[in-house]
Amino acid sequence: MTNLVSVSLLKPHPKNGEYFSAPSPEEREAIRRSIEIHGIRDPLKVLPDYTVVAGHVRLEIAKELGIEKVPVEVWDVSPEEAEYLLVADNEERRVCQDPIKKAKRAKFLKEYWEIKRMSGRERLKGQNVLSKTLIDVAEAIGEDYKTTQRLLKLNDLIPLLQDLVSQNKLSQTAAYSLAFLSPEEQERLLKVLGESGICGLSVAEAQELRRKIEAERKRAEELARRLAESEKALAAAKVGSAEAARLKNELASLRRENEELKNKQPEIVEKIVEKVVYKTDPKMEIELNAARVKMREFADELASVRSHAEFLAQQREELLTKIERFKKEKANLERHYETVKKELMYEKNKKERWPGIPLKAEFDRIASLTTEFLLVTEKILRSPDKVKEYVRIMKSAGIVESSVDCQ
Repeated sequence: MTNLVSVSLLKPHPKNGEYFSAPSPEEREAIRRSIEIHGIRDPLKVLPDYTVVAGHVRLEIAKELGIEKVPVEVWDVSPEEAEYLLVADNEERRVCQDPIKKAKRAKFLKEYWEIKRMSGRERLKGQNVLSKTLIDVAEAIGEDYKTTQRLLKLNDLIPLLQDLVSQNKLSQTAAYSLAFLSPEEQERLLKVLGESGICGLSVAEAQELRRKIEAERKRAEELARRLAESEKALAAAKVGSAEAARLKNELASLRRENEELKNKQPEIVEKIVEKVVYKTDPKMEIELNAARVKMREFADELASVRSHAEFLAQQREELLTKIERFKKEKANLERHYETVKKELMYEKNKKERWPGIPLKAEFDRIASLTTEFLLVTEKILRSPDKVKEYVRIMKSAGIVESSVDCQ
């Protein structure tokens, strides 16, 4: 039965990221366009607690588009069956080429179908149903039988090496050989070679590493067995006897050999380390030369910057000198200003105490009258008829009294 459920209630399955990668941008955009045009037509499959087992990408896109409710089908199944639905349903819908995630899906299907080491189809005991085989697993993940076998082996890699395979830094074929080593041997190898050394392994080198390390592992196991036997024999031998002395010497020799074996790296490892450390990589050499050119350019630029900095420092000193000179001139001007100010105040106070007599205006008036008097006198002397005018002027000037008769 299909129900509409709020997207806020739905949550992704915890193993979704372990089995599947995010879709490519093109795949995601195609799903987005389909939802924008047609909506979500195929309901999401969820558990009763709203854990999504199929429809993770559609749920993410629905949230991005602001869709509040989506159609769901509730599947009330066991956790193992829910995980199977997660793998089986999404295997049909999504394309995930990450070899490690594909290896994990193959491992789950193999365990879920309880596949043993059988290549042909056998009927389940008491049932008229054919059992599942690795062929079915291969078909489910879209690979052939041999590729599926190699993928299953990649599950034995330590997580750090699995990440390198997922990132396409370490080839699957080389990783397949390394997967036969124990986790401790893988970690030691990664520590000795480093990521660049591991990722640079050829298939032949990885295969030889596997052979050498497995041979030394068998040798170490044989030494451990002989040590245990010698210790047991020594414990049973009579103290002080020749047999006890021989066993002690043999035991000491075996222990030395065992220590040497623990500390010694396989010869192939030393060769690979030498190749990684000392062999010139043409691509790296080109990058190194480019870096040298950049360093020279940087050195030239640094010299130019230093020269400019020295010039600026010199200018700064000159400016500081000018500033000091201006400060002195300012101080002198301030002193001169105060002196002038005092003088002006003194003159102002002096005028206020002793107001000046306006003599200039009086002198100007007298000079004007005198000039006019002289002109009139000259006219009178030339023309006696002008006497009356002359007298009038004299009266106005206050030279003669106003009672004087012009006759």
